[in-house]
Order: sequence, then C-alpha cells, then structure tokens
Amino acid sequence: MKKRNKEVLFIIILLAAILAMVLYSAVSDSYRISPDKENNLALNQSELRFVTEKKRVILTVSKELDYLQKGFLEEYIQSIAEPSGLRIKLVEQDEKEADARIVVVDDVLRRQLDEISFTAPLFQVTGTMFINQESSSAKKILQGICIKGQFTDEEKRTLSYDGKAIELTEVEGTDQAVKLAQETNADCILGDQPGIIAALSSRELTGKYVDMYANLYKNNVCIMTDKEDGVLYSILNQCIQEADTRVLMGRAQEHWYGLGDAFVKEGRYKDAAALLIIVFAAVFCAFFFYYQSNKNLYNELTERMNQLTASKQEMQTTFNGVSYYMAELTPEGAILDINKAFLNYINRQVMGSTIAEALELSPELTDILETMLFDTRDTRRGTSREITLKNRILEVNIFPILNPKGEAEKLLFMASDVTRERMAERQMLQDNKMIAVGQLAAGVAHEIRNPLGIIRNYCYVLKTMNDEEAQEQAVQVIEKSAKTAGNIIDNLLNFSRISKKQVQEVYIKKHINSVISLNRGMLKKKQIDITVRCGEDFQVKMAVESFDMIFINLISNAVDAMEEMGRLTIVVYRTEDEFYVEVRDTGTGIEEGIMEDIFNPFFTTKSMTKGNGLGLYIVYNEIQKMNGEIKVTSIVGEGTTFKVILPIRMEEDKLE
Repeated sequence: MKKRNKEVLFIIILLAAILAMVLYSAVSDSYRISPDKENNLALNQSELRFVTEKKRVILTVSKELDYLQKGFLEEYIQSIAEPSGLRIKLVEQDEKEADARIVVVDDVLRRQLDEISFTAPLFQVTGTMFINQESSSAKKILQGICIKGQFTDEEKRTLSYDGKAIELTEVEGTDQAVKLAQETNADCILGDQPGIIAALSSRELTGKYVDMYANLYKNNVCIMTDKEDGVLYSILNQCIQEADTRVLMGRAQEHWYGLGDAFVKEGRYKDAAALLIIVFAAVFCAFFFYYQSNKNLYNELTERMNQLTASKQEMQTTFNGVSYYMAELTPEGAILDINKAFLNYINRQVMGSTIAEALELSPELTDILETMLFDTRDTRRGTSREITLKNRILEVNIFPILNPKGEAEKLLFMASDVTRERMAERQMLQDNKMIAVGQLAAGVAHEIRNPLGIIRNYCYVLKTMNDEEAQEQAVQVIEKSAKTAGNIIDNLLNFSRISKKQVQEVYIKKHINSVISLNRGMLKKKQIDITVRCGEDFQVKMAVESFDMIFINLISNAVDAMEEMGRLTIVVYRTEDEFYVEVRDTGTGIEEGIMEDIFNPFFTTKSMTKGNGLGLYIVYNEIQKMNGEIKVTSIVGEGTTFKVILPIRMEEDKLE
C-alpha cells in the first residue's frame, strides 16, 4: 500500500512540474518580442582597444556554405557579434584583407590545429544521402557524387546502401555535385543536408532525389582565425558563447526564409519546447503506469533481449571463427556478408558481387551453383554438391534463412575443402579393389588354365592330323579358347584399373555375367552353385566401375558366408525408372543385434586375415553416390538377401 502511495505522489509531483512549465511558457514572450540580453561581455584592455581601432571585421565564407544566402549569414553573425561593438562584413573567398573565415570543421581542418584556432560552433551541418528514385534496383554497384574531402578512403570503402557498394566521384562544391548528378543520372548524392536540398530545389530535382536521413556525419560551422590573431579569436568566441544562437538563428531565418512560424507558434503555447515537454510527459506517465502494472513482464523481456544480444554476438563470433567458407547471400546470390575464413580464401573485397563472381567460377560451374541457389530458394530446403575448383574439391552446402512467414529471405552459403578426404576415399577404394583382385587371382588362374589346356590339345591335333576339316575345327576351338582367356584377363584388368567414375551404357545381364566370370574359380573351389535370373536383357546407364566394386563385394561376402555346396542366386529386374539387383545366399545369416552395424567402416565378423571391414562400407557409399539404395534381409541359419536399387539412367553430373 505504501508503495502505491509513493507512485501516486510521484505522478502528482510530475504533473505539477508540467503545469508550472506550461504556465511559465504562457506568460513568457517569444524571442521575437523579448528584449535582447544585456551586454555581459567581459572584454580586457587589449580586446577593448581592438574593438575601438578595428570597428569592422571582414570574414570570408567557405565554398561548402555557398548555398546559404550571404545576407542571411551576415545578419545572423552580426547579431551574435553586436554586443562587442564590432561590425561584420562578408566578402569573396579570395579577399586578401579578410580577418577570419567561416568554415565547416571536418577532419582535414582538425589536423591543422597547430596553426589555426576555431571558435565555438555557430551552428551544425548534417551529412546525409539522397537516393535517385529512378535508379535500377538490379545494379550491383551504385554511382555516387560527394564533395571532395568529406570522406576518408576507409569510409569510402565501407559505404553501402541496401547491401550494395557505392563508388564515389568527388567534386569541389555542393552545386557542382548536384549538377553532375543531373548530367550523369547518378544513383545517389552524399553531403550537407541543407546545401543539397537548396541545390536540388534550384534545379527542380526534389522529386527525383529523396533524403534518406542517413546521418553520415555532423560537422560544426565555426569561425577560423590564425593563432597569432588571439585577440580577435577571444572576442568572437566570447560573443558566440554568450549569444542565444537558437533565438538569433530563428530571427534571421524568419527574415530571409520566412521560417519564423516553424520556431514560434501563436496562441496559448508560444514556446514549441513546452508543447514537446507536455507530449513527452504524457507518454512518460502512460509508460510509467504500464511499467508498474507489468513489471515482471518487463524484467523478463529485458532478460530475453540481453540473451538475444549475447546470442547474436556468439553467433557472429562463431560465424567468423569456423573454418568453413561461409557467406550470407540474397535470394539472387549477391553477397551480403562473409566470414573471416572466406575472406582469407579469396583475399579481396567482394561485397555486392555474386558468389559465383567471388569464387571466379567457370560458366559451367556458375550454372550449377545458380541452380542450387534457385532450388534452395524455391523449395526452402538445403542443397549440397561437390565441385572441383582449381584442382581442389569443395563440398558446397546452401541453406535457406527463413523469415517469420516461412519465405527464404536470405541464403547461407557454406563450403569446405574436402580434397584430402576424397583422395583418401579413392585410395581406400583402390586398395580394397586390389585386395579383391588378390582374392580373385587363384580363381582367374584356374579359369585361364582350362582354355590353355584346350589350346595345347588342339595344337597337338594340328600337328598329328592331316584332315583339313579336322584341322579347321581345331583352329576354331583354339581361337574360341584364346578369346575366352582374353576376356577373363580383360575383366580382371578393367576391375583393377583406378576408377575415373565414368558413366557408360551397358547391357546389365551381359555385364553381370562378365563380372561373375572373375569369381568362378572361387565358386568352384567351394562347390557353390550360381544362378542368374534375368528376363530380357536391358540397357542401363551407370558408373560401371562403381557397380563392379559393389557387385564383387556382395558376391565375396555371400561366398564367405556359405559352406561348401551352397547356392548363390542373382535376380535382376526393372521398373520404368529403376533396376534391381538381388544377391541371395544360403549362408549362416546375420544376427539381428549387428544388423545396424554391418555398413560401418572396419566392422567385421571375420578374422583379421580374412577381412578388413571395409567391403560393405564401400558398397554403401558407392550406392549413395550413384543415387541408389541398398536393403538387407536375413534369417539366421537360412541366408541373406542384399537388394540394390539404382536408377536406370544416371546423369554424369550426379556422380561425385
């Protein structure tokens, strides 16, 4: 209860203070009818002597202030200097007899502080950006005009609008900037707000260029004197510090520009500041009651905002700390931001350019990347692809950044160098193939001995028989046997050759039979019966070497799982878009507890001398790369079936 009474008392005191300010404002007069302040300047003897002897001070005006009427500026400064008794005269810039100069104080002048002195500010000028409403939104780099020396080189490099870099052309003055912008149809003008407004108005361009209120800088307008003119500096500086510049500026504006009503309102509230205080107080009271009635909610909101800020900082730190090449993109692929790793990789500024331009991709790779961008944007799902760039293999992932409406507002590009990993995988695949070649060698040698034995027998026939018909038949048998041995050797060489991942068209039944021929020795040794069931032979387009590795490993596993007198069945069939290869054995089967582990690398139930645990792991990976699928069913004691599902026509750019 006491707390509530304190709140009510606080509101009553606040309202009383507001009422007092309103009453004070109502009885006090505006600057237009109030008497001037008395002369409170405390001039020393040197300053009084200077005023008596000099009487008039000549000032020049910087070109940057040409847009102000000289009469307005002279009247305003004269009203400031009037208490000192000095008269002010403004002359052209090249006047040699000038005592001081009215300038805009920027970084260039600040560096000259050892040689010159600046008075307190007369007023401020604000820097802003005016955008051409007729500019094309498809531009990647905006062409802008600015005043020479207004921006440092670093500021020029970092200037941007709507994520687009700005290329600046410098001119000497505000009027020249607007003139050049009109002639070249520039995208933007940067500079002093009032000066550009005045120049645009004189050229009737106010509807074409719109003020963005960018608040690029705020510079003070001061009187500049030489260090040696200490007396003049002291007098002018005292005048400015003692003057009510708001009142004097209002008078001059009303006289020259007719802007008096903007500073003084006739009626009950003659001071506009009082009205602003009332509005502010009313809003504050409403907020105060709302805050007191929802204090817990406010505290929770503050805590969540702090957490959000901390989370944002952590995300930015993570963004710059990861080793992946990351970039934030527009839906069209233009770069908005990149992380440190990406910047180090490309070693140049790429803001505003497309991701393809930043990576310097070939036209073919550019088309692939643009397709990934469009797919991610349209489906709102991530896409992944490996590309080869400058002898390096990059794994590229693109993810959508969704807004609350579920639309892809931005895209996240993420790439990593996987060259070493892919080279290791290829070497591991080749090593496994060579192991398989070693296992097949004995069987192949046995298969070759058969045609060689036939050849030797028929060579004997040729030597001992003179019957031409018998000799011709012997020659045909010899040629057939030589061809059989040659096919076996070709199959072995093709299988052992380093994979180039080439997509070829083959007849699947004929190709499977050629691969089986490499295993016949191993099958005969264990007296395993093999049957291939395939209706009409059909063509498929696939990575033949990858398929051979898959098929050889499945047959090898099936043979290892069976005792002598086993049965191996290969079933091949197709649908419109896919074909199926089933490898069925009558072996020991796979226990249910290890079914999920059989495709893991280095997992094996064989002894160390019979297996390295990579066969099924390679099978699984090769099938994934061919955009296929593998399924397994098994009954312990009865056998196992591996079903491989692959597309009938495989595109080369789908195989990585």
